[in-house]
Amino acid sequence: MTRSADEIRIAALVANPRPLASRPAFTMILPTSPQVPTPNREFLLETPTEGVSHIATMAKLAGWDVKIRDLRMGEDFEDACQDAARRGGIMAMPTFIDSYPVNVRIIERVRELNPQIITLIGGALVSSIPEPLIKSMKPDYTVLGEGEATLLELLDYIEAGGTPAGATAIHGLGLLLDGELTVTPRRTQLMDLDVLPIPDLFLFPSVQQNPEIPELGLTTSRGCYGRCSFCFLNMHKLSYKSPERFEREVADLVAKHSIRYFYINDLTFTSNLERSYLICDVLKKHNITWTCSTRVEQIKPELLRYMHDSGCRDIWYGVESLDQTVLDLADKMTKVEEIEYAVAETVKAGIKVAANLIVGLPGESEESLRKMMEFCKESAVIPISIKYLTPFPGTKIYDMAVERGYITDPLAYLNTLAERKVNDANDEIINLTDLPEPQLRAAFDELLTIRQERLKEFL
Repeated sequence: MTRSADEIRIAALVANPRPLASRPAFTMILPTSPQVPTPNREFLLETPTEGVSHIATMAKLAGWDVKIRDLRMGEDFEDACQDAARRGGIMAMPTFIDSYPVNVRIIERVRELNPQIITLIGGALVSSIPEPLIKSMKPDYTVLGEGEATLLELLDYIEAGGTPAGATAIHGLGLLLDGELTVTPRRTQLMDLDVLPIPDLFLFPSVQQNPEIPELGLTTSRGCYGRCSFCFLNMHKLSYKSPERFEREVADLVAKHSIRYFYINDLTFTSNLERSYLICDVLKKHNITWTCSTRVEQIKPELLRYMHDSGCRDIWYGVESLDQTVLDLADKMTKVEEIEYAVAETVKAGIKVAANLIVGLPGESEESLRKMMEFCKESAVIPISIKYLTPFPGTKIYDMAVERGYITDPLAYLNTLAERKVNDANDEIINLTDLPEPQLRAAFDELLTIRQERLKEFL
């Protein structure tokens, strides 16, 4: 593979990091999350998050004085904001799907304490709905999409004295200029993930206090070949770490942090079957117990047995529905028979099956809900994540909700996303079906009963 200019630049920096000189401070504040995590994934809200790890590590390699303040771990809001303001330089912040209200509080408080500080945001939420969010928060710079290459170029630009008004030549940015949003050309996605640095998890204060991280989320690829109507994709192509690069990363993380379990957070672990076997070899070599997420279309019995033998404990499948009409309307590119086959073969291989289910997709009917109930009752699937349809910004479902008048104020809607909960029958419903809301809630309740019984087998 011929590397792009961005990939060459990142690889060169990783090979020859810049010394920490007189560059300004780079303070990253992680907002809190109100979400209740699904079972066995609670640790994801208490351990380093991979996207932030990569961005912070890139800034450190570029010679900036990096410090992370992690509000998820109970750090005091006011103290974190005052620290960022006192240090000056850049205050950076990720935006998560449920973090908008906290994002606003952080940026307003830090700017109040230090009007001269440079503010930078990025992440999936602002990438999915840039205009109202950027106009609301008014950051100096917004990184849209994949962040590493854009950040590196932007840091050099800022260090050289550049200002937002002159940053339009940098691809992958959102800039608020004279009150209007300017979005620069989309930056080409990194296709060779081997160039990325192994993240420095010691940048997180919790890891500085205790370097041991028994469980950690990690990816081996980015992107997905699916185009589901309810899912926002930050990266539109599939890109990979080579098995050799993945092995170096696992070896490094295990040695430094005594990791015993990985949640492989790829959107589809089985997108490249030959490579999946090699990733299994790496995990087995390091005696790791692990879990992955994937789609059902490419499931093979021999691969499942291989995964089980290499330490795979459970697989999280994006099932969503057991009705073909509903699946087709959601652009799932999945057949019901493929779901049934994947679940049956996974159980045969000795791996537990966790299913993500959505109640209320367009086309939902009494018949489709009945099929979902029967499947959950008759198969060995564990309905681990049950949620009402949530229109996420940047998706076809969101556009449909806007067209039908369910979402009229994007910022007010972002505030409600901070309150949405998985596995909560009383959660808000945006009803894009022809069924009455009480019927959707009754079905949800029944699924929760099945879930509660099956969880005993899962935990």
